[in-house]
Amino acid sequence: MEQPQEQPYNEVAEQVGLHSATQQGNLVAAQNQQLQYQMEEVEKNLADAQLDCNETLTKIHHLLKQDTFKTNESGILDWVSIEDEKKRVLTDEGVDKIMQIAQSYINKETLLSNFDENTINRRMLEFSLALSALMFLKYELYFRTPSQEECYDILKDRLDEKLNKKEMSAKLREVVFNKELEKNKILKEFEGREEYELEKIKSEQRKLNLREFEIIFTQLKALVEATHNRAWKGEERGSLRRHFNISEVIGGNPNNIPARRKSGWGIF
Repeated sequence: MEQPQEQPYNEVAEQVGLHSATQQGNLVAAQNQQLQYQMEEVEKNLADAQLDCNETLTKIHHLLKQDTFKTNESGILDWVSIEDEKKRVLTDEGVDKIMQIAQSYINKETLLSNFDENTINRRMLEFSLALSALMFLKYELYFRTPSQEECYDILKDRLDEKLNKKEMSAKLREVVFNKELEKNKILKEFEGREEYELEKIKSEQRKLNLREFEIIFTQLKALVEATHNRAWKGEERGSLRRHFNISEVIGGNPNNIPARRKSGWGIF
């Protein structure tokens, strides 16, 4: 019976080397593919984070509602609602309207735009004039007016303060002070003027709230202007493009990996 011929050692070694090199090449290709996928995810997450305006809009919403950013009972920094609703400047309708305006300027589309300096200045002027006109034409809707009960409490506090001043004056002059008598005198002065005084207090409190508009406007204008400046000459999308180009160079593109020197011995 004829014995099968044995393959030469060199031929066997070459086949083993080629097989090992193929396996290693497949492994490298899989690793490169996984690395490329990971870098694409990193780039996508970076782009999303860079263009995400939700955090800014959330901060604006809390500030308009006059929430405070402080440590809660758990020791974590968080937004805390205003304790005294009477101190609120804007109504819910006012907060919602300003948020609607803010969202139309502070967004991804604005960031990815291409504005020159004149365009930014023109848009900021239009924004400033339109917002100012809207808020003052509809201030009765957007700025909070105290309720009748709140006005009554304020009037009562003023009457009590007036009575206390009279009592302190009597003590300084060392004269007898009849509290009930003086209280009746004060009430008699306001007799028939209660409605007028309540309306006067309501108007005064509304004017106090209107004085807050300048700082609200200034803060909002600064954020809108900052968003536009990021779009100056397409700088924001240019920044993203430069980052992607750098990532492609550094990121291990399989086409950038030098080809291994071919050898009959493979990895040996």
